[in-house]
Parts: sequence; structure tokens; C-alpha cells
Amino acid sequence: MPKIRIPAVPVLHSHRLPIRPQHQGRHASTAVFFPGQASSESPGMLTPLLHHFPAVARAGLDAVAEALDNDPDLPTIVRLLTTTTRDDADDRLMRTTSIAQPCILLCSLLTWQVLRDHKPAAGITHPGETVFLGHSLGQITAFAAAGTIPLVDALRIVRKRGLAMEAATAAADIDDNDNRFGMVAVPIKSNTTIADLLACARQMRQTGKLGPDDVVDVANLNSPSQVVLSGHVAALDKLVAELGLRKTTKLPARIPFHSRLLRPVESRMRGAVDEAKVVMPPPAACRFLRNSDAHDLTTAHDIRESIVSGCWEQVDWVRSVRRAHDEYGVRHWLGVGPASAVTAALVRRCLDSSSSVTAYDPTKTGGAWDAFVVAAAAAE
Repeated sequence: MPKIRIPAVPVLHSHRLPIRPQHQGRHASTAVFFPGQASSESPGMLTPLLHHFPAVARAGLDAVAEALDNDPDLPTIVRLLTTTTRDDADDRLMRTTSIAQPCILLCSLLTWQVLRDHKPAAGITHPGETVFLGHSLGQITAFAAAGTIPLVDALRIVRKRGLAMEAATAAADIDDNDNRFGMVAVPIKSNTTIADLLACARQMRQTGKLGPDDVVDVANLNSPSQVVLSGHVAALDKLVAELGLRKTTKLPARIPFHSRLLRPVESRMRGAVDEAKVVMPPPAACRFLRNSDAHDLTTAHDIRESIVSGCWEQVDWVRSVRRAHDEYGVRHWLGVGPASAVTAALVRRCLDSSSSVTAYDPTKTGGAWDAFVVAAAAAE
């Protein structure tokens, strides 16, 4: 498939960070990236770490208990993290944003901790600065992985983030019939561009096929061949039908992530990040790229603002990956955490064959994680 140029798309910014001068002569040979909520996570995601690295996993559970002390869902979250069985009820609970996101963040950070503690076994031998980035929720995980936010504070932030999103869209329950809001993945081919999608939505609004309050936003620019739209399900369905698009995929999401519908979470998110400790690592240690436009984040204020606005701003994953590759010289990509293989596939679609991309997902067998566990055990 020919490479498709993705046109610039207006972004719903609540703020604008200046584009700072590039640091000449500084290169980051490695990027570590973390997944968002992929809706493919399953109960028991902490069990591989409990089995192979019990001390690390138990310390993580202690952090959960501290972060969510007095939270009525704490027992449920711990049970879903550690269960060795699964049923439909637990699967539905794991798709609840306010429960899934703390679980994903915890498992991703603990996975990164054991990889970092066993660098030779993980093949992490590349010197120099590291780029930390993540897809949606994964951006907060990336901040914590680099030491910018303590684990306990990060857990509190994402728990409050999930609750705020659910409250904003009146989707706090897990009723599978609640489908007012949603997301759909759309393939971008040579005869369809993002500009075409947005132009069609405008025309449908002008002709009355879409109402003035119907929301269709570009949520994610995932790869040169895929975008994700977010908003009202009925409006998304109408747009897909109007364009005659095939092979679209409805995502199992009841919350319109990265759309203007989540703008009301701002006050609650500001309260959450204001309560957290945010400290920037030394400048030479790592680099952060903002999800929405790949701009550098260089201060604690930048980090806080990115966490808040990241709920409704789009994720331009293509721009982030390509900037890390083209400007910072990243050639080694490490995906870390549950469903990181999905995010790694998106990274590969944005790059040429000169880069190596490896996903360490403890919940999947037969991959890089299994090889790492064997190597780490042999090195003990």
C-alpha cells in the first residue's frame, strides 16, 4: 500500500506550548512506549509478574492499597489484578475505564521496572538519552516510568481520570446496551484522507444529516493507514455509511475518548494533578513528547497540562513516532505492558525497516516477554 500523507487536523487544545528550539547534538537511540486502554485487557494481568517477580508485584499491590485507600472499588481492582480465573462478569468489569486504567498503568510500570532491573536480559544496552512516550493513558505511564510522577500519585490520577470520564458521559455503569457514545477505527487509503472525513461531516451537518450537537471528532492518528473517530455512535454510523467505508471496526468503548465530549472533565483532572507530585528528571536523562502534537514537554507544568488536556485532545501517534525517529535518531523501540503488542504494531506502520520494535507483554505467551523471563532467571 502506498504511503498516504496525513493532512494536518485541527486539535482541540486548551493551551498551546511553545515550540522550543531543538537540542542540537543530542540523540536518543531508544524509545520506551506504553499502551493505552485497548479494550483487550483481561483479568489476572498481574499474575505473570506475581509468578516470576513476586517481590516487585507485591510492592505494586501495596502501592495500589495506599493509592486507593478507602476507595470502595479497591477490593475489586486487587481481585481483577490477581485472579487466576475469569468469567463474563469480570471481563465486563475490566472494560470499565476507572477500573481498567489503574490496572494497566500498574502492570505496565512493574513490567518496566523488572526490564530496567535486568537490562542485559532485556537487551537494553543502548546508551544515551531515552524518549518516553505512550498512547493515551500510556502517556501518564511514561511520565511515571521516567520518575516524573510517583507510582502512588500516578495510580490516583488515572483512577480519578476514569471516574471523571465516566461521569462526564453518564457511562459509569457497565450496561452493554449503553451505546450512545463510542469510537470507530477507519482505514485510510489512497482515495480517502482525514480531510475527506471531516469535509463529509461538515457537509452532512449543512444538509441536516447530522444534527448541530452530533459529535464526530478525530481521536487518534494511529498510523498512516488508520485513524480512530470518536463521538456519538449514531453520528459515527451515519458518517461511515455516507462515505461507503468498509472494513471499519467499532471499538468496544462506551466512552468517547479524545473528543470534545470529555472537555467537562477539566476541573476534576486539574484537581487530581494538583494533588500529585510532579518533578522533571535531569534534562540529559530523557525526553517526553506530547501526545497531541509531539511537542517537547520540558517542565512540570507542561506535564500537568498534558495530563489534563490529554483526556479530550487527539493522539497524533504518527507524528510522535516519526519525530522521535527523524529528529532524535531513535532506532530501538521497546513496548512495555499489557496489549503493548497492539501499540508496537502501530509503531512499525509508522517506520521503515531500519528500526527494531519489541513488545514486552507479560499477558501474552510465546513472545519477547517469555524470552526475557528465561534470560533473567539464567542471570540470577
